[in-house]
Amino acid sequence: MPVFMRITVDLHTHTVYSHGQGTIEDNVRAAYSRGLRAVGIADHGPGHLFIGIKGLAAFRRMQREIAKTRRLFPGMEILLGVEANIVDLDGTIDIPPAFLPELDYLLVGYHKLVRPHSIAALKVALRNLFAGWTGQCSGSLRRGNTASLTAAVRRYPVAAVTHPGLQIGIDTYELALVCAEYGTALEINSAYAAEQENHVKKALQAEVSFLVSSDAHSPDRVGDFAEALALIERLNIPVERLLNWENSYN
Repeated sequence: MPVFMRITVDLHTHTVYSHGQGTIEDNVRAAYSRGLRAVGIADHGPGHLFIGIKGLAAFRRMQREIAKTRRLFPGMEILLGVEANIVDLDGTIDIPPAFLPELDYLLVGYHKLVRPHSIAALKVALRNLFAGWTGQCSGSLRRGNTASLTAAVRRYPVAAVTHPGLQIGIDTYELALVCAEYGTALEINSAYAAEQENHVKKALQAEVSFLVSSDAHSPDRVGDFAEALALIERLNIPVERLLNWENSYN
């Protein structure tokens, strides 16, 4: 791995539009101060109970705020994304299809406290909650979770799957194979690098790319990739597998 490797793009940051602590401008200002060249706002989709973006009107306000912030920071690339939630077993996400073209990019992740779209999805969500409490995940549940994630990757233009395996049991290798086929990255999440280590090891066996991100929930965490970079170094991940790495000699 090059000594002068830097990550200068952070596509997974949260704001007050979901459960982050800062505004869009706060996150951009923090990214600018850290020397990033691009930052993405990826708040939770509206299907997430209690903390999801509050509908289309909130998306519109975010678009206006990003347009304003772009004028304040003309040298920064400021992107509007979303961390969409899977709400059904067929990989359906909680973002209206008509709105997807208005996003700069799409992240998809599995989260437990999400409003399901079917009784079958509700049953699986309850099984995942129980598995989280007991620490035991059956093979059938793992296969079902993997099928939902891979279905979303096949169905939507997903830039990256966020923190794969963090909250649910999955077959990481199978997910990595599908992501590689469809040009979707798996996230190396700096906030949960230790929990992700085994999943990243398994994903390395497939020809999948990785997106390094902070998952910042406060402006001071924007662009903080320290734990992710430490994991990348431990596992000796080739920089060619990292979507957002750059060499710096300054």
